[in-house]
Amino acid sequence: MKTTILLIFILGMNIKAMSQTGDIEKLKIEQLVEETFANAALNKLNTYEMTRGFHRDFAILIPQGNDLFRLSLNDWIEVIESYKNNPEKMKSGIRDLDYIIDVLEVTGNTAVVKTQFFRNKKLIITDYLSYIKYPEGWKAVAKVSNEHIINPLHLTL
Repeated sequence: MKTTILLIFILGMNIKAMSQTGDIEKLKIEQLVEETFANAALNKLNTYEMTRGFHRDFAILIPQGNDLFRLSLNDWIEVIESYKNNPEKMKSGIRDLDYIIDVLEVTGNTAVVKTQFFRNKKLIITDYLSYIKYPEGWKAVAKVSNEHIINPLHLTL
């Protein structure tokens, strides 16, 4: 009987510790998403800060008919830099976005994050990012999106 109670206690403590570890990892990812994606890539256009949260082989996956177009991290950064160098686009306010992290699930060293972006309280983009935990920390490795309006950020690829 004492052995059973001790095992239940140890199991409960391990589950609690694993839960706390999962919560810590979720907080790390949430902060990374906010700093390097929602704010750096979209709102603040800080491409230097972006590189901290994205793996060098990261790609945005975009369906084109039955094919799949891959926009690399370097190409995405070029698109953002081009946008930043266009005074007309910068004045437009189209990058003044609010966002929520709707889903954040961690399984071991992988995670998925669903973010929703709003302009003037209207949902314009839903993004799904996949993350892998590397020795130096979490990195986004892929993104797929659903645009609720056509070309919401007025990008040209």
